[in-house]
Amino acid sequence: MDGSLQILNQTGRWRARNVNYWGGRWEQIQKLIPKFTIEDFRMDASTPTNPYLKTIVRQPNTKAEMPIPVGVVSHSYSLAQHAEVANKCFEGINSENIKLDNLDCEIGLTDLGEWMNLRVYFPKDFDHTPSDGKTIRLRLECMNSVDGSSRLVILLGWFRFVCSNGLVIGETKKEIRAVHNESLDLEKIPEAISDAMKLVESDVIRLNNWEAKTVTNDKLKDWANNPLSKKWGKKAACRVFHICDSGYDVDFVDPFAPGEATEKPIKKLQRVPGSPEKAANLYDVSQAMSWVATSRNNTEERLDWQSSISEIINKFATV
Repeated sequence: MDGSLQILNQTGRWRARNVNYWGGRWEQIQKLIPKFTIEDFRMDASTPTNPYLKTIVRQPNTKAEMPIPVGVVSHSYSLAQHAEVANKCFEGINSENIKLDNLDCEIGLTDLGEWMNLRVYFPKDFDHTPSDGKTIRLRLECMNSVDGSSRLVILLGWFRFVCSNGLVIGETKKEIRAVHNESLDLEKIPEAISDAMKLVESDVIRLNNWEAKTVTNDKLKDWANNPLSKKWGKKAACRVFHICDSGYDVDFVDPFAPGEATEKPIKKLQRVPGSPEKAANLYDVSQAMSWVATSRNNTEERLDWQSSISEIINKFATV
């Protein structure tokens, strides 16, 4: 990125609401983030307040806007402003002696801004380039809602530029998944990021080990039809298998056809960027999985799938 604010060609869905993404430096994209207040839940100023509930109100971001309620929460709810959460993330990054001025950032927001997905890309010094020459970059991922419907989630993962894949490996999955209640402590964020940064080297070792572990077509079939199908379902398992087998994404000709995931009748779609014609090792398999996981439209589900890749890859030892 050149530092200017950009509208990104990325979309998603959160709780049936659209999510749009922008890219740029933090000082620019933070201006897009609205502020919220907790207010009494009542019809108007002359009516009684609800003794059990409060309402979350989005405050105007521009002169043309008006306050608008975005959710109802309990009295025990603890509001974590998006900007406050993000600044704690940057505090954690800065504690690792990383300069914040030139970090590439992306932010996804719902139309009313009640849900945020912040991504911060680490400097190129942290990049890892496997033997295929396709660089992956370390990035921080944060998700936060202000209406109490989703937990605060913060973790480190890897981004592959050639295909825009996201991958979360077990070692740096030092994540915060916090409920918005009295126990919510944003001061834990910098410490969690610092702890995760200590495990980046272990992530790279695991990636190298995946490259060194060759796969056969028979074992790939067994794995796709069993642990992968059980975790992600037959359609996703079918797509992963055929990407590994040919380099092409696929779709079902007949979604209701009987048989294992690898036996379903399919039609080829697009060639997956950066994918070899045949997966040679577990790293290639992980990237096929990442392509399928990253294509999930539901933003929370997308991160959950990306986060489960390492666990499912490890199942290769059991087939």
